[in-house]
Amino acid sequence: MEKAKAEVFLITLEEHQLGHDIRISSDITSVGDVLTALAAFAGDYLADCRGCDGCCHERAPLTAPDIAALAALLPDTPYPAQAVCQAFAKVFTDNSGIVDITLRRDEKGACLFLDNEGKYCQNWPTRPFVCRSHFCLPRSARLEALRAAIANRGEDELVRLLLAEQAAGAPLLLPPHLDPAHYPPDPAFASGNWQEILIKEVVPPELWRELRKQ
Repeated sequence: MEKAKAEVFLITLEEHQLGHDIRISSDITSVGDVLTALAAFAGDYLADCRGCDGCCHERAPLTAPDIAALAALLPDTPYPAQAVCQAFAKVFTDNSGIVDITLRRDEKGACLFLDNEGKYCQNWPTRPFVCRSHFCLPRSARLEALRAAIANRGEDELVRLLLAEQAAGAPLLLPPHLDPAHYPPDPAFASGNWQEILIKEVVPPELWRELRKQ
C-alpha cells in the first residue's frame, strides 16, 4: 500500500489548546493530496459541521482551480472564470492595482451558498479550496502558511485568467488599467487541477523545509 504523501495529525498548541498540523513526506505531494489528508483527518476526529455556520461568514477568496467545479453549476460559456465571478463572487479593485475576489455574501453577511435555516452548504461538492481546507480547529503555523500560500497564488492566477478572457473578448469585469504583465502565467498552476499542482512548486523554500520536517 502506497504511503500517504501528506498526513494531518492532532497537536497541542500554546496553553494546552488542541490543534492540527501537517507533515509532507514526498517531493511530489500535491494540493490534492493535502486536501485528501485534511478530509481524512476531519472524518476521523471532527463532528459533522451541519448546523454550524461560523466559517460561512468569513472572507472566502476564490482561486483559479476552483473555477471548473463552480462553472459546472452554470450554462456552458467560453468565459468560465468571468461567468463564475459574475454569478458567485464579489470582485474588489482599487486604483493601486489591488484585486480581491471572494465568494459573495448575502444581506446577513453569509456566503451565498449557505442555507441560513439549516446552516449547511448548499454546494458542498463545489466549495472552493479555502472552504475545503478549513474547519473549526486551530492550525499550526506551518499549516496556516501553507494554506495562505496556496490561496494567494491561486487567486493571482484567477486574476490572470480573467484578464486573458477579457483580452479574448469577454465583457470587462476587471478595470482596464490593470496591467496583465503583473499577472504572468504561474507554472505551478498550469494544469488547473489540484491533484497536479505540487506543493513544492507553490510554497517558498523555507516553508517547504518546514513542511518536510518530521
